[in-house]
Amino acid sequence: MPPKGRSVPRRLGKHELPHDHAPTGVAFLDESGSISQDRFFAVGCLKLAEPSILLRQVHKLRDQYHWYKEIHFARVTNGALPFYKEVVRVVARSDAEFSCFVADRQANDPVVRFGSPWKAYQKLAEQLIVGSIRPRELLTVLADNYSTPDFVKFEEDIRADLNRRLERLAVLTVCRLDSQSTDALQIVDLLTSAVAFEFRQHAATAATGNAKADLAKYVRTEYGVASFLGGCKPPPLNVAIYTHRSRGVTKRKK
Repeated sequence: MPPKGRSVPRRLGKHELPHDHAPTGVAFLDESGSISQDRFFAVGCLKLAEPSILLRQVHKLRDQYHWYKEIHFARVTNGALPFYKEVVRVVARSDAEFSCFVADRQANDPVVRFGSPWKAYQKLAEQLIVGSIRPRELLTVLADNYSTPDFVKFEEDIRADLNRRLERLAVLTVCRLDSQSTDALQIVDLLTSAVAFEFRQHAATAATGNAKADLAKYVRTEYGVASFLGGCKPPPLNVAIYTHRSRGVTKRKK
């Protein structure tokens, strides 16, 4: 008999999880470029164990700099650069894990391999999540919205494919949102676009002396890498070059 007034912990059933199950997290997905038109296309994934911690910091920066527009790489100007650099600094020094696939469609075109732009995006996104998820981790996936044909069921397909590949319930749900709905999706755009920008610079299709170039270089500095061009993976960063042979990002255990 337990002491009077003290409850006995309920024994969990075979398929039950404790109320404090860990790890859990949210993965935010966004892309840079048009996968059906541009030479360089990138998909990025920002994984956060507790998104509210980082989002509160970014909200504080918005108030400090009086910046209430969407955080977007396309909006980077010399005047906005200090705010954008502070956002990058805060993210790089948080517990956020960022991974990114970059496809050079002239070398290895995922659209050709997978048959359509939306299927190519889905497969790149799936591999990013597989490479990011930890054993027993449960993830919610929030992705930037983009136009697809009515028959495309991105949310249902990516959840089913990932859980089948990992042979367990790993992804609880997938939802596409307008990027203006959360700063986290905007941050993924910022980091993913900064990575892709260096590839465009290297191909002489992007400038080398403007605010965007300055910010892209600052991202590399904050993450302690000289270049993204060959791929790199110093934790918590993992940038991979898409090839038809390689899955690119390190696969985690189930």
